[in-house]
Amino acid sequence: MSLLNTLFDRFLGSSKQKQEEIDFAESALLDLDIHVALSAHENWKNRLEAYLNGTSTEVFDANVICFDDRCDLGKWIHSTGKARLGHHPGFTALMSHHKMFHFAASNVVALQSRGKTAEADVILKGQFAQFSKSVVGDLNALSSMSVKKK
Repeated sequence: MSLLNTLFDRFLGSSKQKQEEIDFAESALLDLDIHVALSAHENWKNRLEAYLNGTSTEVFDANVICFDDRCDLGKWIHSTGKARLGHHPGFTALMSHHKMFHFAASNVVALQSRGKTAEADVILKGQFAQFSKSVVGDLNALSSMSVKKK
């Protein structure tokens, strides 16, 4: 089995109608720029590190960051993505990882705003880093699957 088929199976699950599923998945991805989503989510670590060390000019609100449906990826997940891919295991994983990514980022900000920098740093390097890695992995799997037809 090829690596590409393995990615399809991981994300879409086993399917006898795999080509139709692949085509449907690719159409769902037309509304998402995966590379922009990857960059945005990878950049969060730098933004939070700057916030923790006091060099950030951004204003962070834990009560806003905790929502996973307000960033571009979250909007896609909760609309087109869910409508077209919501029943696939890989999409369910992405949705869960993305939700926990925002939860962990929110916890970092909430702890820092209470002066608990050491605790915030533990969350940043632990839970946040793990969920960030998971979201990036899920997006890379989606990107690998989205071979555009010419």
